[in-house]
Parts: sequence; structure tokens; C-alpha cells
Amino acid sequence: MTLYVGICIDSPVLKQSIDRSPDVTLSVEQQTTSADGVLDITLRCLGGELDAFEAHLDTDETVSRWVPIDGVGPRRLYRVRLTERASSTFEFDRWVDGKGVFLSAEREVCGWVLQAYLPDRCTLRQFAEGCESNDVQFDITQLMEIGHVNDMRQLGLSSVQAETLRTALECGYYSIPRETNLEELAKSLDVSHQAVSERLRRAVRSLLEHTIADQGERFHYGRPRLDATESPTTVHRQVDQLPVEEPV
Repeated sequence: MTLYVGICIDSPVLKQSIDRSPDVTLSVEQQTTSADGVLDITLRCLGGELDAFEAHLDTDETVSRWVPIDGVGPRRLYRVRLTERASSTFEFDRWVDGKGVFLSAEREVCGWVLQAYLPDRCTLRQFAEGCESNDVQFDITQLMEIGHVNDMRQLGLSSVQAETLRTALECGYYSIPRETNLEELAKSLDVSHQAVSERLRRAVRSLLEHTIADQGERFHYGRPRLDATESPTTVHRQVDQLPVEEPV
């Protein structure tokens, strides 16, 4: 049974920049591995003083280099290459051997908040092992088993949203590594980059709202995050004992 998980990881990636620009909202649009083995992330930034944020990127110890891609004013897109050490704390795709579908990664007060579908608890344990091996503390804030739903309307998806998700899946947007990007996907759908990005975000939001949002309060465990310094046996036991909601 597929698991929906919400996980907060205490990765240092961009922490210095966001601490100095707390009004800026960060989300990862895409993550790829460069020829040098470090991560390149496509970063969407909203609000705040983005000119000041760019200056902070120049001195951020987790950033090797960065370039602006698109946008002016309060909405901008950047390509950021992480350092080798920072990359090792953010390679969650590799930690699960490409078996997960990571829906979003956003920077919040607790750290980077990830939303993902994982095939089983064994894969969740792999994620825990990846955190442990890189000294990254994490907290599993939501956990739910998801059954098969045939009717897209049960998930609150419009026909346009469902078609956009289907096209993204078929074109390899959710493959690990990704086989296409938002620009190519937009061309396939004959819409703008902005339009396809917003469609995917609304579609994912609808999926979450119609699967786990109404259960949300029941999955915030309110306990200390799992400590990467604990023994693997201890952490695995904690992961295995986390309760899940009944399949929908």
C-alpha cells in the first residue's frame, strides 16, 4: 500500500540566506545531479526583499553558484548549485533509490518540509537511513496509506488538472531523474511556463486536500524529531511503529 508522508528535515541548505531574508518563501521546482555529482536545484522564490536575498546567496556557505532564470519583482526563479556537503544533506531522491514521488519541498521554520508518496515502510526506512548517514535530523509529521482511486473527481481534480498531471507523468516529469522540465512540458501542453506550474500546484493541492487534509490534525505527532545520532535500530523501530490512517 502506497504511503503519503510529510517529513521535515533539518538540512542546512540555504538556511543562512533564508534566516537573513525571513519574508522570502522558497520552494524547490526541480532537483538534478550535475556531472560533478553535486545537486542543482531550481528554486522558486516569492515575496520579501529578493534583491537582498540574492546578495545573501553570494555568501551562503551551502551555495556554490547561482543564476537567475526568470521573473522580476516579487516572483523569481533561480538555478542554484549546492556545495558537495550541502548536497549530501538534500539528496532525498537518491536516499530512496528513485522509488518515491516527491510532490514538494518548501522551506519553513522547522526546516525543509517534504511531501511525498513512498511505496512502503521499507522505503521510508531507507529515507531514515539517508538522514542518519548524513547527520540530518528529521520529523515524520504526516503518514497515511493511500488506496487506489479511479474517479479523478473523487480527488477534486478538474479535467484540465488531471490531463496536466497525466502528461507530466507520461513525459517523465516525475521520473527520477526527471526526463523533462517545466519549459518542455509547457510546450507539450501549448501553455506558458507559469500556467503549467500553477496547474501542477493546484492539482497537487487538490490531491492533498481530498486525501489527507481533512485528517491533518491526526497526523501531527507533536514529538521531538528523530535524531540522526540515535542507533539505526532505534530509529527504524520508531519508523515502523508510527500509526497510519486506514486506506481511503
